Amino acid sequence: MSVLEVSDIGISFGGVKAIDGVGFAVEPGEIFSIIGPNGAGKTTLFNVISGMYTASHGRVLLAGEDVTGLPPDVLAARGLSRTFQNLQIFHRMTAAENVMVGRHLQENCSLLADLLRLPSVNRQNRATRAAALALLDQVGLRDCADIAAGALSYGASKRLEIARALAAEPRVLLLDEPAAGCNSVETEDIDRLIGRVADRGIAVVLVEHDMKLVMKISHRILVLEQGRMLVEGSPQQVRDNPLVLEAYLGHHARGRRPVLEVIDLHGGYGRIEVLKGINLKVSAGEVVALIGSNGAGKTTLLRALSGVQPISAGQIQFMGERIDKLPSHQRVARGMTQSPEGRQIFGPLSVDDNLRLGAYLRRDDDIEADRERIYAMFPVLKDKRQQPAGGLSGGQQQMLAIGRALMGKPKLLLLDEPSLGLSPILVDQILAAVTALRQAGITILLVEQNAAAALEIADRGYVIETGRIVHAGPASDLLSDPKVKSAYLGFD
Repeated sequence: MSVLEVSDIGISFGGVKAIDGVGFAVEPGEIFSIIGPNGAGKTTLFNVISGMYTASHGRVLLAGEDVTGLPPDVLAARGLSRTFQNLQIFHRMTAAENVMVGRHLQENCSLLADLLRLPSVNRQNRATRAAALALLDQVGLRDCADIAAGALSYGASKRLEIARALAAEPRVLLLDEPAAGCNSVETEDIDRLIGRVADRGIAVVLVEHDMKLVMKISHRILVLEQGRMLVEGSPQQVRDNPLVLEAYLGHHARGRRPVLEVIDLHGGYGRIEVLKGINLKVSAGEVVALIGSNGAGKTTLLRALSGVQPISAGQIQFMGERIDKLPSHQRVARGMTQSPEGRQIFGPLSVDDNLRLGAYLRRDDDIEADRERIYAMFPVLKDKRQQPAGGLSGGQQQMLAIGRALMGKPKLLLLDEPSLGLSPILVDQILAAVTALRQAGITILLVEQNAAAALEIADRGYVIETGRIVHAGPASDLLSDPKVKSAYLGFD
């Protein structure tokens, strides 16, 4: 018997159908993944199932009981827990206290008993803490029990949120992008944790952009497209489906229009020609690395793309439109944003104001939500949101520069030397953030001095020498190319 059944669910916002006729069933102990591009309706579907949104039609059954439209607290009491796309932990509480909060539905003490401080209250508190410590042990955080949650690493915070959801003893666990923002080691920890949860007989419904993780751990996968069901099947069936290959898994399908196409681009400074006939393409969902020695023209190319540096010949096509005659602000309005070399933040302004400036041209209602997503990605910025940006460390300023660019809601993000001048530990953090953006489906053109690291996280790469593209291909091929390894990767 299915422990969760969703039938013909639909919901609209202002006449736009966000979810339309979606249905599926999940068995106990099954890992069922829901994938699709940004805007496909994945989180909206979770919000309907978990009672945060009310569906316009359809039903949700939990262990055979119709729970459609019940509020989240009632659903939690009946065995449905969830995590959130953006971290929702209590940063000032300890890890143990966070998990103890998740067990409040399992406690039997009354308000009167609390007020009278009856012995039963102390017994209940001890039992709750013991259960919380056991859950922290299961997620690998037992040694962090008495550490403030805000001091945990991002990956540890993700596992803490899962532990808190498990504290309610659910039958069904909804995980909304649990690996987003995690590095490869943290993602492996999440992978193993999800497997252990399913082994306990808990049904796991997973929304995740990391396709390697999804394909590895899922029993079945549902693909959404614009709020509708496209494909449902095993990982192999989904992987081999031509529609999925073209639209959702980042393969370079024939006939796909590139987000960016640069055609025979020339430009420079006065009489000095720096760019000498550049041709490159970036398709939707790709990370494309541009590597080369100092002075090869990498930053000049990005400046030309964003409209800061004039060009003398050639074309720049963005989303099918020629934009090389447009000023910078119009390119930003169309969805091209840049995190520049040297960060170029506004030092006297607060962290919060710097982020708000990144959304200056926007008029939609998602600005505050996007700002909170950036704070979830870079928690240290949230802790310093009211401090002058000029007082941040180099790594924190780089996080802010990336966040400010993301506030423009880019269709293409230009990243210019994001690791420049940072310590190895901070470089790892910044590149992990770029990986998370890639997993979230953001298209990125990356210029990076650390060529090996750039190619490790990229889909494709271009090598530029003295203003010309001299090598191009899949990133894995460039990593193994002897000439590229010798010239740019530090190998003899």
